[in-house]
Amino acid sequence: MSILRLALVTTSIGAVACGPFSTSTGPEAYDYRYEIPVSVPDGWETASLSDVGLRGNPLAELMSDLHALGEHRIHSLLIVRQGKLVFEEYFNGLKTNLARYTGESGFDREDTHNLASVTKSITTTLFGIALDQGHFDGVDLRVFDFFPDHADLLAEDSRREGITIEHLMLMTSGMRWNDEVIPYTEPENDMVRMFTSDDPIGFALATPLYALPGTDFEYCNANTNILGEVVARVTGQRLDAFSRVYLFDPLGITDFEWQMISPDVVFASGDLRLRPRDMAKIGLLFLEQGLWKGQRVVSAEWVRTATSRLVSPDGPHAWADGYGYGWWHWDLTDAGKVHPAFMASGWGGQWIVVLPEDDMVFVTTGGSFFDPVVMPADRILTDYILPATR
Repeated sequence: MSILRLALVTTSIGAVACGPFSTSTGPEAYDYRYEIPVSVPDGWETASLSDVGLRGNPLAELMSDLHALGEHRIHSLLIVRQGKLVFEEYFNGLKTNLARYTGESGFDREDTHNLASVTKSITTTLFGIALDQGHFDGVDLRVFDFFPDHADLLAEDSRREGITIEHLMLMTSGMRWNDEVIPYTEPENDMVRMFTSDDPIGFALATPLYALPGTDFEYCNANTNILGEVVARVTGQRLDAFSRVYLFDPLGITDFEWQMISPDVVFASGDLRLRPRDMAKIGLLFLEQGLWKGQRVVSAEWVRTATSRLVSPDGPHAWADGYGYGWWHWDLTDAGKVHPAFMASGWGGQWIVVLPEDDMVFVTTGGSFFDPVVMPADRILTDYILPATR
């Protein structure tokens, strides 16, 4: 059951009294009732919007506008401010797994969601944790030094020798593969080819180079899958096991599912499943510079570097104002004020957005995998959530 009650009621007397705030107009009034998110033993402290200085009316307008849109394909909306979960809503969307409809619908706080490429931001975080533990000497290490079994690929193209761990995280390895133009239903799609390969990491490492490593931004799933395997090889733990011990257990995240490329290789670039409440924990971890409830999970130095604007995305990713180690950037404007944000972003409408100057985390999940996004995340922030802060 949702923690924000929504009801379509018939009335002829205008607004219906409810909760701290509501919105309802017209002969078929939309009655929105806000309630503080339910407190359950998952590590979250909950509070009201007013407790953390947020106005309710802009968020009531958001809910009303979403209702008016009908099929908006948003599955969840959560807001954390001042370390407290203050807003949480789930919707009656179609459930999918790996972008395929499961035959079920409707979401609540217990449902895990396919995060798509939000997974990349978590994989780079796992590298950061391994770096903190001393498994790596830095980010400038050459990738093929970890794959002596694929040294033959250096003879094919000597430029591969210059690919570093940092290049993988910044999407500047010079590799380009085709998994967006060709549909995922076609065997020629490079993602499909990797999943069906007898040696998926070898397939990723063999991705042709179009540019010298470090010279150009090209968003490529091969990068993050190679990174995940580097972490596994060096730590001696498969990525899912490493994540459980050093990231999810410290955050109190017990319900998660990594997808597998093969029995030994975790799909590190996409489709990790988490609950939205647990996505918000990742956001708060980064807002708090690597701390969760006072416990150090990843170093503050890693958080600062990973979320810095290290490259400028271009082409189809020019929508972002910057990119770090798996984290995107926006400069959001409300009432003439710029609100810098960094975020993890995934296909279909999956977002973990961190707004440091507003002490806030915003999470949303969605199902716009094959249809246009009706209510984009940046619009939700600039038109409704940021106005609630003033």
